[in-house]
Amino acid sequence: MSINAYNKSGFPCSIYHLPPKQEYDDSENPLYIFIPGNPGLLEFYVDFLTLIQEKKPEWEILGISHAGMNSCDTIECPVYSLEEQIQHNVNVIKSFSSEKRQLIIMGHSIGAFIAQKVAMHEDLEGRVIQVGLLTPTVIDIHLSEKGTKLTLINKWCPNFHAYVALLSWIFFEKLLPVSATRWIVSTFVDKLKTRMGAAVLVLLTNSRFVLQALGLAAQEMKLVRSNWEFQRKFVGMCNSENISIWMLFSKSDHWVSDKTRQDLIDFYEDNCSSKNLEIDISELIEHAFVRKHTEIVIDKYF
Repeated sequence: MSINAYNKSGFPCSIYHLPPKQEYDDSENPLYIFIPGNPGLLEFYVDFLTLIQEKKPEWEILGISHAGMNSCDTIECPVYSLEEQIQHNVNVIKSFSSEKRQLIIMGHSIGAFIAQKVAMHEDLEGRVIQVGLLTPTVIDIHLSEKGTKLTLINKWCPNFHAYVALLSWIFFEKLLPVSATRWIVSTFVDKLKTRMGAAVLVLLTNSRFVLQALGLAAQEMKLVRSNWEFQRKFVGMCNSENISIWMLFSKSDHWVSDKTRQDLIDFYEDNCSSKNLEIDISELIEHAFVRKHTEIVIDKYF
């Protein structure tokens, strides 16, 4: 299977869709929905999603790119907001789900925040049975090691995302030959035949993706802060509807401070039904676990 353009959500995007490999009892197969972290390109997650289905052949797999990150065409887009990203995911899910279909919704990094919002959305079609938050940036991202730096940059240069996108366009789309860009990626990132190398090449050679990714990141620094009231509502919904919550943290995460991680753990342990809560902290994975640690996450946690 490959990543394909999807145009039914009202926003340009891509999906990675794997039909279930085996039947599920006498009912509709559970739908596993994955929402990536920034930059929101599914190219980074193909191996991860493929391996999940090997572990869970009864699941139908649906990876949804961020709005504006359609790598299958050249549509020019504005920078879509977090609210638009949430609505976009709800719209895509509607096309694959039904009123009583079991949904497992997981998100990575800012995708975890979006996953929480999607799970609570009044227009969501289906019955959520689990929400997975992988190296989640759902509270105080601006207080993390990298978040403090990006917040300062955006404070002093509000159009930082536009300037970087312009430079990307000049260097990687106009000045440098493709062969030079390919050499840079293969030398400093990974071989182009790997998923990671190919994904980085897609990002670098599409300045519209750079604009969307950094534009959304600027919004994240402002909006993903200490909204504990929302977290309380999310936990309350999960408790009342018997939805399980799984959180996977990296012990050393430059986008989630140690204090934020502990605050989240304390809050969820104090407020969430213990039978529906699982929290893991790994010393083996990094924030962007799909770079090197996909198999560790799959083997240990799925």
